[in-house]
Amino acid sequence: MSITVSDKAAAHVRRLREGSGLTDDYGLRVSVVGGGCSGLSYQMDFDNEEQPGDQVFEDKGISLRVNLK
Repeated sequence: MSITVSDKAAAHVRRLREGSGLTDDYGLRVSVVGGGCSGLSYQMDFDNEEQPGDQVFEDKGISLRVNLK
């Protein structure tokens, strides 16, 4: 299993991270939460710590943290 990031998305994440004053050790935490029209919605936040149960994916210099539990 893997997650890939397009060149355009990677550039956008870098701009957002830099604009927020965050360093390169911050990656994206991707999660699914209750809510939205279908009962589920996606949430993305910058995070620099791995949590128990995380799977970490790296692509184009972007770290993605997903909790599989």
